[in-house]
Amino acid sequence: MSHNKRITENSSIIQYLMKLNFALYFTKPVIRHIVEFIIAATQKGYSGTVTDIVNLSLANCHRTTFGKFLSQGVWNIEYAWRAIRREVICIIFELSQTSNKPIFVIFDDTIAEKTKPSLQAKHTIQATGFHQSHLKGKQVWGHQLLTMMLSCGNVVLPYCIERYEKGGKSKIERICEMVSMLPIPKGPAYGLCDSWYINKKVIEAHFERGYHLIGALKTNRIIYPQGIRIQIKDFAQYIEKNEVHLVTVNGSNYWVYRYEGALNGIDNAVVVLCWPEKAFKNQNALHAFICTDTELDTETILNYYSQRWPIEIFFRQTKNNLGLNTYQVRSTKSIDRLLWLISLTYLYCTTSGDEYCKFGQGIKIVRKEVQKQRVQWLYERANNKVPIDEILEELQLA
Repeated sequence: MSHNKRITENSSIIQYLMKLNFALYFTKPVIRHIVEFIIAATQKGYSGTVTDIVNLSLANCHRTTFGKFLSQGVWNIEYAWRAIRREVICIIFELSQTSNKPIFVIFDDTIAEKTKPSLQAKHTIQATGFHQSHLKGKQVWGHQLLTMMLSCGNVVLPYCIERYEKGGKSKIERICEMVSMLPIPKGPAYGLCDSWYINKKVIEAHFERGYHLIGALKTNRIIYPQGIRIQIKDFAQYIEKNEVHLVTVNGSNYWVYRYEGALNGIDNAVVVLCWPEKAFKNQNALHAFICTDTELDTETILNYYSQRWPIEIFFRQTKNNLGLNTYQVRSTKSIDRLLWLISLTYLYCTTSGDEYCKFGQGIKIVRKEVQKQRVQWLYERANNKVPIDEILEELQLA
């Protein structure tokens, strides 16, 4: 019996997967490989390669076996995502009801950057291409990943990660489809996004499911104060100090001006013009935000928008820890399955304990748990007088 099986058959990882009803959807070999990924991805030194998955999990298989599990394994990715979404919805909606706090649906995209292959390369990563990186301010080679997360209070969980392919459905169309599948909330609920996703289709998709939308606005967007057509950045030049007031958001002070009315393509919404306290009327410091809930006060709008930031933290954590930026599998099927495995691992680290926790804390807890299981296994093998050579072989140290 392999070392990996001995340390996981009664582990909290297996128990967590059973709680998600994985036994109904997946065979034991598939579940074993899922466990191997979670163990490996949460260990220090994991770099996103299939070799790391096998070595760090002490899996009793060759790396090509795990590679075939990703590229050829018989398991349904839609069932897998359905299990995650069901769990995330259950957690977030229950938290909202018990805490009376709003639900936030956060969506954005990021780039998993890759090295552009040479023209002579025979085996390249599928579906890669050039995408505009907002962080680097230039086109980079890789996959663009469209991501949606749900949050309530301090709990922020991944709901969907998928590759965006040029030539297929647009990002706007996919976001509208994702929103259309969300449950109708019983209390306040808001979509949060950057300026790229602010348009009539996205707003209407949220309205149809009972959600308002809060997002950033480009300052060249057209508004109609007193019926006059003007860009936000030009209108800002006419705003005087007696027309703004100071608000505090996350410990920083901002001068704000509130406009309510029409925008191009949007019948009515609140637009908040915002400057840092020491940069009033500085056009380079001007930021604008939109909110379709006209009953929210200005400070609440800005505080709610700040709840979008955790998705940026999610991108950084999954790239630095779970291999979101360093995976090396080639086929789109393998990549899509890895994206699901990364989401599941993040979910496990944040929700599997007695209390929900931040990812940074959760991954440390999982590492200790795995280490304890390995020590316990060694202790049991020693008590059973198993020869040291056999133990070393099972630990892949022979």
